[in-house]
Amino acid sequence: MLNEQAAQAVEADRNRELAELFGNLLPHVPTLLAHASAGIEAMPPARHHAGWHLLVSDLAHAADVAVRILEDHPTGHDSAARDARLWPYLRTWGEHDVLLRDLALQPTHPPRPGPRLTGEEQEWWTARARAARSRDLLQPQESRYDATGRQLTLALLPYPDEDEEVVLILAGDIDSPHMQVLGCYDTDDAAIRDLPPAVPPGVLFPEGHAPAPLAVPGLPLAQLTRDVIDAQHSASVAEAISYVTDRPPHAAAGHIAQLTEFLDTCATWAAALDTRAGHEIAVRLRVLSTQTGHLLQDLTRVGEQLEEAVAVLPPHRTPAPRHLPTPRPPAITTTPVAAAPAVSTTSAHRR
Repeated sequence: MLNEQAAQAVEADRNRELAELFGNLLPHVPTLLAHASAGIEAMPPARHHAGWHLLVSDLAHAADVAVRILEDHPTGHDSAARDARLWPYLRTWGEHDVLLRDLALQPTHPPRPGPRLTGEEQEWWTARARAARSRDLLQPQESRYDATGRQLTLALLPYPDEDEEVVLILAGDIDSPHMQVLGCYDTDDAAIRDLPPAVPPGVLFPEGHAPAPLAVPGLPLAQLTRDVIDAQHSASVAEAISYVTDRPPHAAAGHIAQLTEFLDTCATWAAALDTRAGHEIAVRLRVLSTQTGHLLQDLTRVGEQLEEAVAVLPPHRTPAPRHLPTPRPPAITTTPVAAAPAVSTTSAHRR
């Protein structure tokens, strides 16, 4: 009973704080929504724009309902019930406030195009970048999607047998045969200035039907699963994996190390029975413990690869609206996709 009352008190405090925050934001809501819609309209057409427009409409609907609730229940008149009614609509704003901000900050005028690589230059640098990637020499530094939905990666390409490097802007999956070099630069700053603005990345479950992790008290693995569901960058997933694989003395024992210790302890217990069955069970448990060691090595490497990938979820994985119905998608037809124009580039020279 006390736990239930405490949970209700925490929920009431949360609802009240959110209501106060939304009240402060309310005067700026129309401007935010208008700027977000204008930011989408200023972009070249892309398949995820319909989803973004629907999400902005969903936020506008949530704001309208929240305003009506606030008007119907002024402060001091059953505020707890009012805040509880507000919660679903404020939650929508809390989940998508960063996406709305990023859309509102999109430039409304396209940048002036600069010089481009010639066809021969692009082919030469692309071949060199692919060869370097095959030898694990290409070093991704940043990944983003531009307004057309094109994946762009900023990567370092070292010169052979030298301490110098060139900075490349790559288009497409860097492990795909269709990857192309768009620009070559002497410095990171020059390349970053030429990168098109990033658009908001996507989400793991666009429809919002994420599997609910087992909410076992004292089991942080459930929270790590939630962190992966909410992650948009590969580094966030790699960080979650590190909590599973870490071993002392560098950090508290990760989940696999704890599982290994658990299996070893169970094996010791079974062997202590001093029976034939007990010894057989102990052997099986020690085999399982050895397998967790291999799992630990493999998962550690996978985490490192995710960290090195420097990747984000594509923007077409747009979260579905929470309050408005999602329209049925049109029938898919195969149409040729025009090549996107290259970003402006400058010639690269050895430093």
